[in-house]
Amino acid sequence: MATGLKIPVGVNNRGGTAMVSGDDHATQAIRTALLDNSSTHAFQQDEGLGSDMIFDNMSVGSRARITFRINSIFRAFEALELFKLKSDTIKWTEIPEEQELELEFKYINLESDEEKTFNQRLLAGG
Repeated sequence: MATGLKIPVGVNNRGGTAMVSGDDHATQAIRTALLDNSSTHAFQQDEGLGSDMIFDNMSVGSRARITFRINSIFRAFEALELFKLKSDTIKWTEIPEEQELELEFKYINLESDEEKTFNQRLLAGG
C-alpha cells in the first residue's frame, strides 16, 4: 500500500511525521497534481492545472484544456503504475449560487485494482 507525507506536512499524535496511505494517499497525490503549476523549480515546470485554468474554467475551451491536462497527468501516473483515468467519466457540474464548478471523474487505483471517484470544486472564472 502506497504511503507518503501528509500535506500540509505535520506531526502525528506520537510526535513523528504525519503520513497518509491507501485511498487518502491516492486522493492527496491527485489533488497535488492538479494544483497551480507556477514553480521556480527547474525540473517541475508546467505540471498541474495552472492558476489560469483554475480561475478561468467556465468556457468550453478552458474545460477542454483542463481535460487535456488531466489526461496528461494520468498518463504520467499510469507510467508509474499508480492510477489509470477512465476518461469517458470526466463530468462538469456548475454550482452558480456558489460561483463554483465541480470537476468529477473516475480512475482505477492500479495498486488495489479498485475504481474510485474523484471530485474537486474549482472557482468559476470570468
